[in-house]
Amino acid sequence: MAEFDYIVIGSGLNSLVCAALLARRGAAVCVLERSQQLGGCIRSDSTSLPGFTFDLMSTSHVQFTTSPAYAELKDELHAAGLEYCFNRHPVAALLPDGRGLILTTDHGENLKRIAALSQRDASAYDAMVESFGEDAGVVFGLLGGEPRSWATLKMLLREARRRGPINLLALLAKLLHSNRRMLERDFESDQVRALLAPGCLHTGLGPDDTLSALMGQLVTLSLAQAADPMVKGGSDRLVAAFETLIEKHGGTLLTGQDIAGILIERGAATGVQTAANTRYQARRAVIANVTPTQLYGRLLPPACIPASVAAQSRQFRYGRACMTVHIALDEKPQWPLAEMNQVALMHLTAGLDSVTRAVGEADRGLLPAEPTICVVQPLAVDPSRAPSGKWILWLQLLELPKVIKGDAGGEISVPADGRWHPAVAEAFADRLVQQLSQVVPNLEDKLLYRKVISPADLEAANINLVGGDPYSGHCGVDQQLLFRPLPALKNHATPVKNLYQIGASTHPGPGLGGMSGYLVAKALS
Repeated sequence: MAEFDYIVIGSGLNSLVCAALLARRGAAVCVLERSQQLGGCIRSDSTSLPGFTFDLMSTSHVQFTTSPAYAELKDELHAAGLEYCFNRHPVAALLPDGRGLILTTDHGENLKRIAALSQRDASAYDAMVESFGEDAGVVFGLLGGEPRSWATLKMLLREARRRGPINLLALLAKLLHSNRRMLERDFESDQVRALLAPGCLHTGLGPDDTLSALMGQLVTLSLAQAADPMVKGGSDRLVAAFETLIEKHGGTLLTGQDIAGILIERGAATGVQTAANTRYQARRAVIANVTPTQLYGRLLPPACIPASVAAQSRQFRYGRACMTVHIALDEKPQWPLAEMNQVALMHLTAGLDSVTRAVGEADRGLLPAEPTICVVQPLAVDPSRAPSGKWILWLQLLELPKVIKGDAGGEISVPADGRWHPAVAEAFADRLVQQLSQVVPNLEDKLLYRKVISPADLEAANINLVGGDPYSGHCGVDQQLLFRPLPALKNHATPVKNLYQIGASTHPGPGLGGMSGYLVAKALS
């Protein structure tokens, strides 16, 4: 039996961050990955179309480059070959009628652009940015620390003394507001609302959900202030840099290791056993980057799981499904606004009500008639990913049902079993292309390549993406902060001694930031 200090199950970003930090402190670390490729949701394809590199799943790294994990590891990662690219047009919105709003990384310039639409909205946007900065200590204290800890409690007590208890309570109440409440109260321009409405989708929420105003601001303002960084040459180069770093410090990374169970002795985790009956021993701890349903329904012996934890794990909810569509074009797209060729990420949407309608249709099991299309243009940030003169579009849909009950558009035949069969995914991709073609007239004529990755494909590629949920669990307030992953558990600990849980199913939730791995590594150091 191979022995290590720490065994990490899974090789997503949280796992890589955790393993890197532990290995740098001299611990013997082993990362075990179920698939044949490291990286979890970080995967690139450079073979399907010669000269082109596509990020198949995640692509934006703004949460990582602004994280404490990156701050601590960046020198070694860049020495291992990592290079980030940035541009000054990180985010935009485009309406179906061709009107749009583009933000730059210059706040003053953004205020001028918004003021051209509405002076009131420019003032509201300026106030929103200022307020977000003032509240950042509380927001990032809650999201960047363990919720049930003295450090978080002391942070809140400091804020109560500084602001006064009543004002702190008012702030905490404001953090619970919905995106719709904020947008309808503070903004009047449909272009500004279209810019701010979809951000919350990238945190698993809809515009009417509690917390969606905060999460939408977090996404949009992070992009506007820190740009939309992408890894030069493809996101898998970040994984390669982590692999080099971890191995440099004596760590081991193994693929094709399907974990069948966690070994328990005297109530403590002592290692893991694979489906091929290979055993790995952990002298200090096992760190599992898995969902609660995997951990408590498959990997642990029932006898060591308290009844409350077992019941809550069975009730853990998963969110809406996701799909991505990757397109290569023979020339740049003919956007209604020429400046849009410089934009890293934009949303094609009719606005707030359109986003809400698509979310509602997906929640009822329907394929949305007019989904919000997230359009990422990697070449606007990293021109190395395609030959000169060509173009790539990375499309993401975050308002999809896990089980299909019907089509809100009345055009796509729904399979009897409700599953995302290839024919359904391709038909829905046709809808996206048709919708996008209304604002990009050369899209279909200049199409070189199209690859659809459906919710079923996502789950097949990564067992944590249950039903195609890219966030490994619904992100409603009942499964956030104190309640993520489960109300009965404290932070990232489990009922089993020396066993910890990390990943998107745990606090602080989804996002390519590596925070849960960072928090656990710090706690174990």
